[in-house]
Amino acid sequence: MPLYLDKNENPFQTPKEIRDAVAEKISGLMYNRYPDPGYPSLKRKLADLAGLSPESVVTGSGGDEILAMIFSRFVRPGDPVLTFSPTFSEYYRLSRMAGARHITLPIHMEGDEAVFPAGPFLEAVEREKPALVLLDTPNNPSGASLPSSFIGDVIARSESFVVVDEAYGEFADSTFLAGLSGKGIPDRVIVLKTLSKAWGMAGIRFGWAYCGISAASPLEEARSPFNVGIFQEAAAEIVLDHPEFPAISAQKVKKLRESVRQCINALEGWKAFRSDGNFLLLRIPFPEGMVRSAAEEDFCFKFLGLTPETGNRECWIRLTIGTEDEMAEVLRFFSLLGKKS
Repeated sequence: MPLYLDKNENPFQTPKEIRDAVAEKISGLMYNRYPDPGYPSLKRKLADLAGLSPESVVTGSGGDEILAMIFSRFVRPGDPVLTFSPTFSEYYRLSRMAGARHITLPIHMEGDEAVFPAGPFLEAVEREKPALVLLDTPNNPSGASLPSSFIGDVIARSESFVVVDEAYGEFADSTFLAGLSGKGIPDRVIVLKTLSKAWGMAGIRFGWAYCGISAASPLEEARSPFNVGIFQEAAAEIVLDHPEFPAISAQKVKKLRESVRQCINALEGWKAFRSDGNFLLLRIPFPEGMVRSAAEEDFCFKFLGLTPETGNRECWIRLTIGTEDEMAEVLRFFSLLGKKS
């Protein structure tokens, strides 16, 4: 069985005491009954987590469902949608599905990190008047975070809705959301969160959004009444009582991430860029076909066609940070890769 290092999952299993508590709660549920469609207890816990009001919270079966709700409410065929590129693949798919005019501004990988074209992006916000602006921070796949000051500038210049996707926020040193605690979400702003990454609950499929006034009501109207099942609800309520788990998990991942980055950058011709996520963007001095062939059934990586013009000489991989043993195995593979060419 290969090592799956392509989906940015948390490599650390949810602690047994949390899993046992979830199992106990599920055993007492009435399978024949729908959940409360308002999810009041769950929304209160999510609100308390960020120092915000329950009225700002919208629940979803994973963050992807909330993104689909956002597009269904705020984007019509032909509407401009503005993002950086590369970015989360779901933004491209949903833009195509909605028939939107997807406008992208390229991120440049320079030195040790991603460089965002902040000025041109702000100009595009004013010029194109997008129906929706999508900002993932940390960015997937570069791993770079956007400054809160820049996000504030985008919000100030936008005449419509701005999504700040913080799926990987727990792995960063600071976030836009943290600065909103006790203040509330600005109007027309939506901050996305998930249990899939630092919380280690990808299989549960639960995400949520903190929304400004103009966004919360339309999204609640778009949300189906029982979109979060009783098992998701039960698991989320239990794990949210243990914020120490994602904090500890994130610290482990960050320490491993930096160690792995240093080791990769010690390899001749390789580049691992700075990251605030639970992954690293790698530029590898070998063609993609060669790397795929060498990995065979041992490793699953996320290959990215970022520079097709140099595809015969190099390739790009987004590497999920795994456990210490898994990373040691990957580093051995990388160090031997050149010798197999």
